[in-house]
Amino acid sequence: MMERPDGTQAPLRLMVINPNTSDAITARIQALAEDEAGPDVAVTAVTARFGAPYISDRAGAAIAADAVLDVAKAASQESGVPDAIVIACFGDPGLDALQAAFACPVVGFAEAGLRAAAAEPGPFMVATNGEAWCDMLSELAGTIGLSDRISSFLSIGDAAARDAELCRAVITEEAERTGAARVVLGGAGLIPILADVATNLPLPLIDPHRTAIRKAIALAQAAR
Repeated sequence: MMERPDGTQAPLRLMVINPNTSDAITARIQALAEDEAGPDVAVTAVTARFGAPYISDRAGAAIAADAVLDVAKAASQESGVPDAIVIACFGDPGLDALQAAFACPVVGFAEAGLRAAAAEPGPFMVATNGEAWCDMLSELAGTIGLSDRISSFLSIGDAAARDAELCRAVITEEAERTGAARVVLGGAGLIPILADVATNLPLPLIDPHRTAIRKAIALAQAAR
């Protein structure tokens, strides 16, 4: 951590951006980020100032990319540039723009999760809720050179998104069908059930949300 004039250490500052306009989702993300980051990191979660309450299609994702840059600049002008930024959406809208606009590390839920899964041997599957997101995540995987590592992209469906046991069953069936060695399960709406899904799941589950928080903190610490 950076040292203050009095010799004490200033906490590392992490900005977490919710590209949706839902304050309820922002509160959920902030709670997760604070839990993962621990007491030595000051977490500020901000909500997009325009766009969709919950992004569910390409149009919403395109608008969110602009909204992410807008709110990051506004929050930085108000409180100063953070030590790291996390885009809290499993699809990373605006990631390239933020990385170009800010000197600090900028990490997205999706890329962090996919790269973490690819660091282990064997194929892996990617699961979320929404066919449109599966298509966009497939494109992202191609952009970062991981397409050949992914066995499938699975939309779990609305019912499984609310029911951990059903979600576990859907993922297990797909993993058996495709030979996936692990699963990346992402989406802010799925955060409440992730721990329950992981319980008794016959393959490892990578939580891209917590993975991204850890990666952003590690990069910020290295930069300091």
